[in-house]
Amino acid sequence: MVVPGTSVSRASALAASFARNWYLIDATWQHPTLVAKKCSTLLQARHKPIFAWKQDSGDHVVVINCAQLAMSEFEWEFHRFTENKTTRPGDNRVTYAWEFLRDNPGQLIRKTTKLYLENKRIDFRDAWLSRLHCFKDENVPDHILQRINFMLPRKKPPRKLSQYSKEEIDSFPIIWAKDDQYKY
Repeated sequence: MVVPGTSVSRASALAASFARNWYLIDATWQHPTLVAKKCSTLLQARHKPIFAWKQDSGDHVVVINCAQLAMSEFEWEFHRFTENKTTRPGDNRVTYAWEFLRDNPGQLIRKTTKLYLENKRIDFRDAWLSRLHCFKDENVPDHILQRINFMLPRKKPPRKLSQYSKEEIDSFPIIWAKDDQYKY
């Protein structure tokens, strides 16, 4: 039977919802928490009509350009991740976001995504994170590129002032004009 409004049968539509799709996310000039929210939704299959807590039907997520994430200077030092491998107090190891960006930018996305995954199904967490593939730049192995089905749209990165033409700068509306009597 054909689903109304489409030329796809119900059986193939149901099979497509159970299939594990591969999504590509470009993290250029994006905030890590926004990328992590998108990743956690796709990894947990919350976007699918067949979503249920008792089954793991999440998709694979490939994140590229992790080294080009954008945060303010304050946020790079404010966002920190605590890791405690022992139960002794004082053994916490604190790692800041800028250290992850310097050493392994993909770990920053992975750790932030782990914070947004649901705590109700901790037994699925390792499986979800195993389907998250993070890359520092656009160099992705061919066997992964061949599997990608969808690319999520990203916001356009802002242009620098040097990239605007003289006509665009002159036509920009003046919001406030300094008077001659104005003193700093």
